[in-house]
Amino acid sequence: MRLPRMSRVSPGKMILLAVIFLAGMNFSACQMTSADGGTPPAAPTATFTFCDHEASSCEAGATFSAAATRDLEVEVSWQNVPAGNHVQTLELLAPGGNLYQQTQTAFEAPEGSTDPLVSIQTLPVAGTWIQQRNIMGEWTARVSLDGQVISTQMVELTP
Repeated sequence: MRLPRMSRVSPGKMILLAVIFLAGMNFSACQMTSADGGTPPAAPTATFTFCDHEASSCEAGATFSAAATRDLEVEVSWQNVPAGNHVQTLELLAPGGNLYQQTQTAFEAPEGSTDPLVSIQTLPVAGTWIQQRNIMGEWTARVSLDGQVISTQMVELTP
């Protein structure tokens, strides 16, 4: 099998190809900055707050008694969420890492807002498998934004 014969490229064409190549590289590098030429926007962050839903002040904590807690309130506070429609997925993992509860919440982040976006979910404790099967220990709350895990936090349930 014979390879096709290659023609010679003139030096002028070679320089033109090099200029086009370098211009293309410079153009693609420019696309990596933000629209105003500054630094790209900060990545979304999420923080958790846990509290006993039935308590009058719903004070935040990291350890709760399953015997005294009817419902555990899980609050997720979002910062730096880009404007547009998003889906939050909140997973609550029992001690040992098995998925116990998962919820998805669709929300819209308004253009130009700097206020935190807050989502509140409730984990029923009283009369559930948590009490009936004595599922005590460190639980994991994991939150995702549009399918990407953003934050993880531990909370402990004691007898």
